[in-house]
Amino acid sequence: MSERRTTITMVALGVLIALALIAFDGSGGSFSSPELMKHFAARPPDPSDPLFDLPRISVPQAPPDLIRALEELQARLSEGRTAAPLTPTATGPRAEVRVSGMRRHGDQIIVSGSVRNVGNRAVTIPPGTFVFRDSHGVRYTTEASGSATLAPGEMMTFEFTIPLPPRRGLTLIFDLPPDPPLEQTLTLEVIE
Repeated sequence: MSERRTTITMVALGVLIALALIAFDGSGGSFSSPELMKHFAARPPDPSDPLFDLPRISVPQAPPDLIRALEELQARLSEGRTAAPLTPTATGPRAEVRVSGMRRHGDQIIVSGSVRNVGNRAVTIPPGTFVFRDSHGVRYTTEASGSATLAPGEMMTFEFTIPLPPRRGLTLIFDLPPDPPLEQTLTLEVIE
């Protein structure tokens, strides 16, 4: 019964994604770049990495409303439902990164969203621009090749798959030099 439900869910999800892509393509948007559909791999913390605030919070330091919101977010993810990130949008001089949602699928978390060129010149997004860091300091990167170029005002969607252990906090880092990196806290790990 569980295999049948999973198969039906996956087929339905595939149909919905296909319809969304068709609708998006027909609306004049751009989703022609497979570079923004990536699978990320875990890399252990590197002592030479710059200092970074880990995405976690201690129960005694956090307001009860925040703890409840984080528990609800983690519950949604553990049930495989889509959850909204804590920081949905970050904007820099040339790009705006918007995370529309995230959902857990087994041992992975899928992060969906878009990146838009907010500058007045074309911007190229090379491989490695998107990096994730979890609440244990683990980095998640991809070894993709190629790049995506966005004209001024142009937007491109993304869907990233990260092998994130359950209940860990996660931060998205969009690093497009010479601009300062954009950091978005997607979820926090709650430390008792």
